[in-house]
Amino acid sequence: MGSRMALLALLIAIWLALVAWRRRQQQIPGWRMLAWLAGGGLLLSLVLLLVDFESQKLAARLATPLGLAWLVLFGVGLDLLRQRRFATGGLVGGCWLLLTLGGNCWLSAALLGSLEHTVPAPQATQWDAVAVLGGGTAIDDAGNTQLGEAGDRLRVAYDQLRAKRTPLLVATGSGLIGEESARDMAAETGQMWGQWGVPPPGMLLLSGPVNTSQEIRLLAEQARTRGWRRIAIVSSGWHLPRALALARKHGLAADGLPADQRGRLPPVSPIFLVPQGRGFHETQLWCTEVIGRMVGR
Repeated sequence: MGSRMALLALLIAIWLALVAWRRRQQQIPGWRMLAWLAGGGLLLSLVLLLVDFESQKLAARLATPLGLAWLVLFGVGLDLLRQRRFATGGLVGGCWLLLTLGGNCWLSAALLGSLEHTVPAPQATQWDAVAVLGGGTAIDDAGNTQLGEAGDRLRVAYDQLRAKRTPLLVATGSGLIGEESARDMAAETGQMWGQWGVPPPGMLLLSGPVNTSQEIRLLAEQARTRGWRRIAIVSSGWHLPRALALARKHGLAADGLPADQRGRLPPVSPIFLVPQGRGFHETQLWCTEVIGRMVGR
């Protein structure tokens, strides 16, 4: 409750401050009262910040460049609409709404969850190979391999080998952009598996592909060459629908094993009303998947 009150008091205080400043510029009486009310709202929000931990987290979000831009757009848009400058106010309000929705963690989680929920259950429990699509590793400043944001992919595949559901782990992928083009993601994945105790005969490293379409095409070629009847493809849950669609397109019999699932909604809190980098990142992932599916890549 405290964080809700703090956010409401802060938004009202910003709006009153802008109105008071505008009235003072135009020498309209009554601006002093509005300024005092704005100060009172700001003071109330500060008091709530001192006594409520959730409010303190909210303040931390609002103090970021993204949070400050969100507050300024809200106040400016509201003031423009109050002046009946509907065209400019609508444009600013539209930018504020785009910022709000694009960075909303509830919406972004729901979007990724809508993709994850379309992954069909595996048709088999044993596979000739379990293939991990690239993107599960990262490189630190010293050039050492480490688990990346989607590192759960490596863990899911490793679990299948350890449970004796497959005799072979397959890693694919290479870097694409700038200095990343020199990266061999398949080798990086193999290095991590080696540290976990996977012997070299239990791994097949396929370097070269730089996107999902190329990875699936190469896996289909390997399946025909090696006589694989059915494989499992491991990738992030939100990425699997596109990967499995490409597998069907290339005649590759494959089940999807989801990793790195992000469809769980954050808790109900005013903190998540403020747009956040996580929300933008996940919304962008959803857009990339939808566009990639539309163009068949």
